[in-house]
Amino acid sequence: MAKAPTVITAGTTVSGRIEGAEDVDVFGIVRGSVHLDGDLYVDGKARVEADLDVNNIVVHGILVGNVVASGAVEISKSARIIGDITAPRVSLEEGALYRGTIDMGDVDGEGDGKSRSSSRGRPTSRTERSAKPAPARAEKPAARAAAPKKAPEPEPAAVEDDDDEPELPGAAAKKKVAVKKRD
Repeated sequence: MAKAPTVITAGTTVSGRIEGAEDVDVFGIVRGSVHLDGDLYVDGKARVEADLDVNNIVVHGILVGNVVASGAVEISKSARIIGDITAPRVSLEEGALYRGTIDMGDVDGEGDGKSRSSSRGRPTSRTERSAKPAPARAEKPAARAAAPKKAPEPEPAAVEDDDDEPELPGAAAKKKVAVKKRD
């Protein structure tokens, strides 16, 4: 018989570090960090502002923080997530809002098909998770990369004013000079 999960009820706020071997269901607010050898459930009205290290997680509510899961991450259409996810299996329903990166281990056929991990079988720091250097950014086409700078336009040459008309200020004076040059 499976144990009942630990429940953080609606109206309850927990701040700090939650650590354990059991499942936790969140219906309230959690702030800090969560490290479980069990699963985490985040209800649609719950809010979790924490970095997570769990077996599996199901998110229906708000999650702000990075997730490392040794199993699966399920993100429902009502979920709102900001943070990076590292897990071998991630499902994201249409309608969910998510901002961050998803790392599911090696996907290019190199290596053993598993992401690097800690002694608990979970990916650890960002640098350990990326076994390869980040790909170089694509080069911009030469036309866009370095648009030639236009040389400043030379000031019009001084023209002796032999008529009795008053001088025009600013741009109008330049236009008059340009007109005089064309004559």
